Amino acid sequence: MYILKRIMVALDLTDMDETLIRYAAFLSNKSTIEKVFFIHTEKSLEIPAELLDGLERDVVPTESSIRNLIETKVATYFAELPNVQVEVQVAEGGPVKEMLRLAEREDINLLLVGRKLHLRGSGVLPQKLLRTGKISVLFVPENNDPKLNRALVALDFSEYCMMALDRMLHSALNRPNLVIDCIHVYEVPTGYITLGESYKAFDQRMQGFASQKFEQVLEKFPELKERAHLRLVKQEYNDDLGEIIVLEAKRSQADLLVLGAKGKSAAALFLLGSVTEKVLRHNDHIPLMVFRNDKEEVGFLDALLDT
Repeated sequence: MYILKRIMVALDLTDMDETLIRYAAFLSNKSTIEKVFFIHTEKSLEIPAELLDGLERDVVPTESSIRNLIETKVATYFAELPNVQVEVQVAEGGPVKEMLRLAEREDINLLLVGRKLHLRGSGVLPQKLLRTGKISVLFVPENNDPKLNRALVALDFSEYCMMALDRMLHSALNRPNLVIDCIHVYEVPTGYITLGESYKAFDQRMQGFASQKFEQVLEKFPELKERAHLRLVKQEYNDDLGEIIVLEAKRSQADLLVLGAKGKSAAALFLLGSVTEKVLRHNDHIPLMVFRNDKEEVGFLDALLDT
């Protein structure tokens, strides 16, 4: 069973940090989370000597001063969570490389990163994380107010979607009154003409098939029966699947958007992109949870065939 015990939060010393720390505390309150790691990375912590002339030593940022600054911010939100351990790490090197290294060493279950819109920063990190590593990632938009009353899960009935549902139900993301909207996006294949059925008839057949599959999901997860709903959305030709999913999440006023992602090689993602990247591109305001199987290895050809 997947149990969320150890999470990591990526900080960059901007206003985004407070949003992430606040969200981490929200998840940690009354949950199975035991420890939260906060990490900040710098390409170099050394400052050339000539730039220090005329400056007081105590105003020059150092590893210890950065750590103290972060610890002060963290204490504001975690002081009332004595059962949750916190640890601040200040690392030197590339952000993605250092985060993934710490995640592997500390057996991290989930990584929280910021999704910037207007704040300072390139915003490239989320895309890099989607293309690198196998850790599950929660993207939190800037200025997000933590709440979790309704979640939307993109459902295609694959093993990865089943994994996402299972982890939703057995982690800190599951709240007693959480309503779960399951959206299934389908398209009527052009081959329906060869079967002698009308477009409308085959459309209804597709909807009926999806409803049957959803009943099987409810049998597998009985706890969903009282609070999960299936929404069927037809994808027309040239419609962007990522845009459809985000639009439906906004319509349902979801507080969280959940995807189960199959691991892909970085090269294949670079060439083709993925549904997850499309959702991230269109999603500016809703926290996005991307669950991944940390034991999965997928090659370049598999990634090409699955996109």
